[in-house]
Amino acid sequence: MQPEAAIEHILNLARQSGLAEVDVLVERGESLSLKISDTKIEKVDQSTGLGLGVRVLLEGRTGLAHTERLEASALRRVLDEALENAELQDQLDVNLPNPVQNVPSAEALHLYNPDLEQLTFEELAEVGLEIEATAKQTDQRVVTLPYLGISRESGEWILGTSKGTHYRQQANSVTTYCGALLQEGESRKTGFWFWQMRDWNRTEAAAIGPKAVKEGTSLLGARSIQNCNMPVILDEYCAPQLLGMFFRAFHADAAQKGTSRLAGRLGDKIAGENVILYDDPHIPGARGSSHLDSEGVLTQKLSLVDQGVFQNFLYHVESAGKEKRTSTGHARRSYSSGIGTGSHNLVMEKGGYSLEELCQQPERALLVTSLEGAAGCNPINGDISIGVQGFLLEKGERVQPVDSITIAGNFFDLLGQIQALGNCYQPYISKTFVPSMLLDGLAISG
Repeated sequence: MQPEAAIEHILNLARQSGLAEVDVLVERGESLSLKISDTKIEKVDQSTGLGLGVRVLLEGRTGLAHTERLEASALRRVLDEALENAELQDQLDVNLPNPVQNVPSAEALHLYNPDLEQLTFEELAEVGLEIEATAKQTDQRVVTLPYLGISRESGEWILGTSKGTHYRQQANSVTTYCGALLQEGESRKTGFWFWQMRDWNRTEAAAIGPKAVKEGTSLLGARSIQNCNMPVILDEYCAPQLLGMFFRAFHADAAQKGTSRLAGRLGDKIAGENVILYDDPHIPGARGSSHLDSEGVLTQKLSLVDQGVFQNFLYHVESAGKEKRTSTGHARRSYSSGIGTGSHNLVMEKGGYSLEELCQQPERALLVTSLEGAAGCNPINGDISIGVQGFLLEKGERVQPVDSITIAGNFFDLLGQIQALGNCYQPYISKTFVPSMLLDGLAISG
C-alpha cells in the first residue's frame, strides 16, 4: 500500500472504532553513496527506508506504535497496539491540534529539486574520481585520501490526522566530502572539506579536493601553546557547531524537567546587546524548514533573544499545556518515537565584520577552525571543554598553527562574552545559522 493510502486506511479504521484523536506519520527515504579510493569505486551503498507511526490520544492519554510494513493487516495491528499502549498511560490532558487552514505548499520552501533525481551512478562516480585526482595533484605532500565520497539523498514525511490535517514535504540533496592526509617531516595533518547543496553544480561539487588539501597544509607544523586566557575567534563553521550543542536550553520541556539553566529567566538579560537569536522555520532550502511541525501546528518565526534579553521558550502541545500556553510549533517526532521539542532553523543575526576584520581586532588571539569531539561539553549546565585546532594570531596575522589544545568556558557565560559578530554564515545546507564571532577571553590549555 502506498503511504498516502496507508494513512487514510488507518484513519478510516480509527473512525470505525470510535477513536476521535489519531495521527499518522510516514517517513520514507533513499540514498546512494559512493566511496572512492585509489582511482576506484571502493564501496557503493544504496538504501531505502520506510516507516509509519501511529499516535492515539484517548481521554488525554497517549499511545504510540510503529511499523515498517504497509499491508492492511499490519496497519490494523499497529493501530490496535497504539490503542492498547494509550490505555496503559497516565493522563496528560493532551489533544490533537485543530487543522490549519490554507497551509502554504511545501514547494515554496525549495527543499526538493527533481533534477537531482536524474543524477546517474556514472555521473556521481565521475565527480568522485575527479575530486580524488585534483586533490592528489594539488600538493606532493598528500599521503592519502582516507575519506572521499559522494552521495545523493532524498526523503519525505507525510502527516495525517483524524481532525483533517494533511501535510506532505519532500527534501533532497547531494553531498561530496574529502579528507586529505598530508605529511611534512614528522608532522602529519588531515584537512577536511565538504559540499552539500540542493542545486547541482558539478564544478563546485568537484572543487573540494584542493580545499581539503589546503586545510591540511595550513596545519602542518602545528603545535600546542602554553596555558593562558586569551580572546578566541570561532569561524563560521565552528561557531554553529559549538553553540548548537547547547541550544536545547531553550526547550520548554527541558526547563520543566529542571535540565535548563534558563528556567525562570524569561525577560532576563542573558547575553550581550549584540546577540539577536530567533528560530525561523521558513528559510528556503534550510534543513529545518517546514510549514507545520510534527503535530500539525503552524510554524512561525519566534524570537528567543532580542538584544541580549531572553524572550521565549520553544513549546509543543504537551509542554505548552503545562503552562496554559499554546504550542509555538516546535514538536519533533520520527515515525518510531514520541513527541519531543526541536528547533527548525536557529539564527543568530549577523554582525558587520569579515573574518579577517574580526582577527585584526585583538592584539593576540586564537582562531579556531576545527573542533575535536564534544565529550567535555555538558548541554545541561553549559560547561565547555573541547579540543580544537586553529591558529595563533598576533596583530591579525597567523603566526603559528596550533593543535593539541583545549578551550574551556561555559555557554551561558559565553553569550555575554561575544564582542563582535561576523557578516556571513557557512554556505551549505544547515539548520543552525551562527556567524563567526570574537569571544572575550576563554581558558586555553595545552
